[in-house]
Parts: sequence; structure tokens; C-alpha cells
Amino acid sequence: MAAAGMIAWGCSAVVLFGVASYVVFEGLKRWRVGLRLSTLDESLLSDDGVSVEVITDAPTGSSMVGGVVAEFVEGPRN
Repeated sequence: MAAAGMIAWGCSAVVLFGVASYVVFEGLKRWRVGLRLSTLDESLLSDDGVSVEVITDAPTGSSMVGGVVAEFVEGPRN
């Protein structure tokens, strides 16, 4: 009977340790990303551990149109 209690406490300890480790790891990861954002680190764009989403603030009813930004290229004048 005492062995079953020890096994239950051991399993509980393992689960609690796992959850606490996950929370600490996620907190450290988010803190590091915040530091990199504050220093405007451009390597975040190619980092596999970070997802980049485009958020556009627009009035209600607006729609996004896909396209390429036009750039002015100077050439010879005729």
C-alpha cells in the first residue's frame, strides 16, 4: 500500500516538474524575443522559433489587395 502511494507522489512530482519547466522555458523565450524586438534585431525575420504575422490597422470594411510595391528607377532620358 505504501509503495502505491510513493509511485503516485513520484508521478505527481514528475508532472509538476514538467509543467513548471515548460512555463519557465516559455517565459524565457518570450523575454528574449522582447529584448530582440527592443533592439530591432532583423534576424528575427529568419528565426524558426518566431512566427511573423502582418497586422494592418484599417477602417472597418477595408480589404487587402495583393501586389508589388512600385519603385522609381532612374534611366536615361530621351
